[in-house]
Amino acid sequence: MKKHLYLFLTLFSLFLLWGNGVQAQTQTPHVSGSVLDTENNPIIGASVMVKGTKEGTISNTEGNFSIKATPGSVLVVSYIGFATQEVKVTGRGKPIIITMREDTKHLNEVVVTALGIKRERKALGYSLSEIDGKELQKAKETNVINSLAGKVAGLTVSQTATGPSGSTRVILRGSTELTGNNQPLYVIDGVPMDNTNFDSSDQWGGYDLGDGISSINPDDIENISVLKGPAASALYGSRASHGVILITTKRADTKKDFSVELNSTTTFETQLTKWNDVQYKFGQGSDGRITMTDDRFSSNRNWGPRLDPGLYLTYFDGVARPYVAVKNNIDGFFRTGINTSNSLIVNKKTGKTGLRVTYTDMRDRDLLPKTHMARNTLNLRTNTNITKYVDLDFKVTYTHENVHNRPAVADHRANVAKNLMTLSTTFDQAWLKHNYEDAKGEYYNWNNGDVYNINPYWVLHKMTNESKKDNYKGSAILRYRPLKQLTLQATLGTDINYFTFEEFAYPTSPGRERGWFERKNYQNRMHTAELLAIYKDKYKKWDYGATLGGNIYKVDNETHIVTAQNMIMRSTKALQSFTEKVNKEDTYRKQINSLYGSVNLAYDNFAFLDMTLRGDCSSTLPVNNNVYWYPSASGSFLFSEFFHMNKAILPYGKVRASWAKVGNDTNPYMLKNIYEMAPNSFGSFPMASISGDVIPNRDLKPTMTNSMELGFELKFLNNRIGIDFTYYNQHSRDQILRMNTSYGSGYRYQLINAGDIENRGIELVLNTRPIVLKDFSWDLNINFAKNANKVKRLANGIDEFELASARWLGVKVVAKVGENYGCIMGKDFLRNENGDIIIDGTTGLPKMTDDLKVLGNATWDWTGGLTTNFRYKNISLGAIFDVKVGADLYSMSARSAYSTGKHKETLEGREGWYRSEEKRLAAGVAPKKWKPTGGYIAKGVIKQADGTYKPNDIYVNPQEYWSYVTTQTARPFIYDNSYVKLRELTLSYAFPKQMLGKVVNSLLISFVARNLFNIYKNVPNIDPDSNYNNGTGMGLEFGSLPSRRSFGLNVNLKF
Repeated sequence: MKKHLYLFLTLFSLFLLWGNGVQAQTQTPHVSGSVLDTENNPIIGASVMVKGTKEGTISNTEGNFSIKATPGSVLVVSYIGFATQEVKVTGRGKPIIITMREDTKHLNEVVVTALGIKRERKALGYSLSEIDGKELQKAKETNVINSLAGKVAGLTVSQTATGPSGSTRVILRGSTELTGNNQPLYVIDGVPMDNTNFDSSDQWGGYDLGDGISSINPDDIENISVLKGPAASALYGSRASHGVILITTKRADTKKDFSVELNSTTTFETQLTKWNDVQYKFGQGSDGRITMTDDRFSSNRNWGPRLDPGLYLTYFDGVARPYVAVKNNIDGFFRTGINTSNSLIVNKKTGKTGLRVTYTDMRDRDLLPKTHMARNTLNLRTNTNITKYVDLDFKVTYTHENVHNRPAVADHRANVAKNLMTLSTTFDQAWLKHNYEDAKGEYYNWNNGDVYNINPYWVLHKMTNESKKDNYKGSAILRYRPLKQLTLQATLGTDINYFTFEEFAYPTSPGRERGWFERKNYQNRMHTAELLAIYKDKYKKWDYGATLGGNIYKVDNETHIVTAQNMIMRSTKALQSFTEKVNKEDTYRKQINSLYGSVNLAYDNFAFLDMTLRGDCSSTLPVNNNVYWYPSASGSFLFSEFFHMNKAILPYGKVRASWAKVGNDTNPYMLKNIYEMAPNSFGSFPMASISGDVIPNRDLKPTMTNSMELGFELKFLNNRIGIDFTYYNQHSRDQILRMNTSYGSGYRYQLINAGDIENRGIELVLNTRPIVLKDFSWDLNINFAKNANKVKRLANGIDEFELASARWLGVKVVAKVGENYGCIMGKDFLRNENGDIIIDGTTGLPKMTDDLKVLGNATWDWTGGLTTNFRYKNISLGAIFDVKVGADLYSMSARSAYSTGKHKETLEGREGWYRSEEKRLAAGVAPKKWKPTGGYIAKGVIKQADGTYKPNDIYVNPQEYWSYVTTQTARPFIYDNSYVKLRELTLSYAFPKQMLGKVVNSLLISFVARNLFNIYKNVPNIDPDSNYNNGTGMGLEFGSLPSRRSFGLNVNLKF
């Protein structure tokens, strides 16, 4: 639509010039020049007028112009989407170079909406955010969606601690369902894509195998539209019940017959977070003692005596070393990472056919040693006008990705961060580097065979994994315009993934002593076909239109898993080397057939009304409930146009409202029993059993979400200040839940419809341009979102629904009635009516509650972002700040630091207890008969016989106290996860056209940085973005790898 507007403006400008009879004035000298954008691309059709006269022209296909103007006169240069400029004619005879800068306050007047239809923003009755693709191409993220953090109100981005190969979780306006991932639908050029996360960590740890959106190349993105509410996304049906992110990719460049672009980014990655809250006064050991000849029992404990350089400890490798602190003893394990991304883009125009080809090579050398990633993407897009009435848009993308040694996370044995984080401060990880295997190549026992703290170098060399992904995306859109008002469109799309993950553990690996090999093959195929009719017309002051369409969406996934144990041929890493093998297959097939339509009305350019209706027929619901319809209605009113308000004061004022209903189905194979053949038989008759663990529900209904949205948009001072406010309220009812059932039924779960989740909140966006001068401008944009994600109701008699858990510590994340989604629950300190912790008068240790209490909540209170950009001539400086406030996080990494005595807060009471123990030993008194003279006094009160309380005064061993507390309650390790982060910083310089010659069209060099530092955070030692996984149960963290800070250089060169 924008290009059509450009063409229209060009033709309209010519019409005006001809219609006004611009006459040649032979006596007036000619002035020539060029009109360029900030990247030195020619601007075609820019209007060039002599101020105060009717003399004018437009720039040609090379951006050049010639106009008659006298010295001292002023040229007024304008073009849609760019700020108007005035240039004084000097009369020196040299060509004038005019660089136009984008007017961000006008660029988004035309936006991409549902079904890829472009509409004027003023006509929308709902909130929509749009991001220009240029914002994503300098400081490139390996997963482009991470670049949205802090840019869109109501959109939260979270990642696991696995680095560039991991997945990204995006939530729009809170979680609406108790099952599933609550993530939005991604649509690329009108075709939905498969964003499957093939596997992720659970409570026992695992691997994050990435997602589909990570393979999208930022260089190919024209813009991204974020449809947040059901009214905006209703036409996409049940797949879009959590919102839609529309990605529009670039078409062939029509400015030149042939052009070449090179875009290269190189960044270096270092640790953003380190272990800082560490004590360096006491070393490894237990109870203040250490055996000088053997450290195998204490390498992961920091409860030894005070450090003493005069003491020497003989370590596992037989080397005696002084008993001193090795500061930052785990940082040396990591390295400086390097990421390179190089793109070659070729545009070719032949007649009415345009071709764009992009090849991108991305390589990442992670800060985790021996972890590498390579991704190659080839994209081809062609668009052609077959006839005057028919055009074709065809695109195919192939992505190949390899990852070597993908990091394990959470409690997985191969998680090197978990294995390093409790390492004693007197122990240098470098000592393990050449002592991970013995002469036979078997595991070197350095810590008495502790299977939960494996030598990290053994993991790097002997517990390896490989993954390979091949992704094919294709789409074809055929448009036929039999009438000026009517467009018929047919779309075919496919998204095919072949993914293989292999995990290997060499024999003698702790926990996998016989050797272990697992191969997972995923074959995911998604196909979609759509027919669409779009009608638009006008009658007097009325504009009206209608859309009618139908869609078939089909998913066909297969998973094959082979697990092998007992490795006999140790020299060959292959399935054939193992004697015990187990095969498992799984299928996932689903189809949705849909019909939908919309009606759009507009009156006199100030009143707008939209109505939509969609019906889905899902294969995963019972026949009597598998067809469900949902409508939407939205409207907007431009009161600034209706009341003819002063444009200098309020050029734009709009109110809007919408209501929508959207449904969602469930996974396949939930309606009938599934049988599996048994290995035994009854005589000559084979036997089978029910393999499913869920009671089928033939009365299952779709989940339905009702939404209401109100808002207004204002612009002041010639559009230099813009305000966009939204209030929304949505309820998701009839949640499809797997509830526990009696074991006597023969099943573990029953599938029911129950529950009501409410999301209610506000969003505020402030766009400003505080300073606009001839050569300098400053843009400042702020967004704010507050969402209350309440669980209103669950099934009868059910108060909570488990989302995730750390069961080995008795902690879980739940949806609890009356609370915000994502309550963190566990045992708590027992307290009296004044809130004081009650201490056991016998042991001196705090008492605990018998049942689980709410300890925190993983839902953000509010989120926001600040984007700022300074421009001076050809130099620009931009920054993005990401703000999140109020969510809680249970840091099991912090818990481990306390339980092992590594955290500096475990110092309290040590000196006193050790002196007391020296006195006891000197007196020859047994521990039970000795009254300690020093130690740690737990904060709290002791209940006396008369019912009153006195302050606790009982000394206890600090090691005993923290060992007890860390296993009994999570309360001390629940942190406010609020943070402010500098997400992105770019400093760019566009070389002037005069410096580049005739061959090079533009050259842009940028210093780029991502995640430079945390301005504010509460969680110690780790990044606040660290998560167990990207599922529904947020708020848990364990053994997180250091997050990455990147900085480097981007070069963009166009010919």
